[in-house]
Amino acid sequence: MGWRAEVLIPAHRIALALTGGEFVDLRASSTFGTFGAYRGLPDAVHGMIAWPNTVLLTGPENVVVDPGYQTQGDMLAAALAARGVSPDDVHTVLATHLHSDHVSALPQLGDVELHVHAAELETPHAHAGRGWRDRATARPFSGAAGEVLPGVRWIHTPGHTDGHVAFLVETDDGLVAIAGDTPGPDPSWFAEGSLPADHPRREEHLAAFRAIRDSGAHLMIPGHNPPAPVEPA
Repeated sequence: MGWRAEVLIPAHRIALALTGGEFVDLRASSTFGTFGAYRGLPDAVHGMIAWPNTVLLTGPENVVVDPGYQTQGDMLAAALAARGVSPDDVHTVLATHLHSDHVSALPQLGDVELHVHAAELETPHAHAGRGWRDRATARPFSGAAGEVLPGVRWIHTPGHTDGHVAFLVETDDGLVAIAGDTPGPDPSWFAEGSLPADHPRREEHLAAFRAIRDSGAHLMIPGHNPPAPVEPA
């Protein structure tokens, strides 16, 4: 039996602006639209909360990929419970990378094994977020590619962070790529295989685009946009 991959908590952005001594909540009809609103307020103090797609894999076992944010009213635990899954039923977590929006909810799962690229554990943001991993046992992997679980492979896709990876999951419907933040906030970047000329670590990101497209995945679940088909190169 193959894996089943579903979005447990969908990507969502909340953009906030402080102007005239008041908070303004900015919303658009898409996560990218909200990101644009966040970028479009040069005269205001602004910030953003960006929840990623938290993914649940079921089949051989229950696996959470990118647990997401820690919040009041433990959303991760509640979303699992809505599917009849207790946090105690999850023993394995996969992390595309260790930014706080992707892993700060980890304590809601208790004692788990956390599979993450060894290079990611050496980043400044990983050291700053050590407390989120107090009850997790790190299972680092290294290199350019490998298998983390039967039917779940990973490929190293640095650019967004040094140890960023994409997970490739064999499902009954075909290969699914859980791509993390490599595709970026604008879905047209990956679709067109292009990036702005001044994009940080541009060539690494473009190489990661190609690796995901060449993986054979039919569906990509990005970090901060809805799942989308992967068109052949």
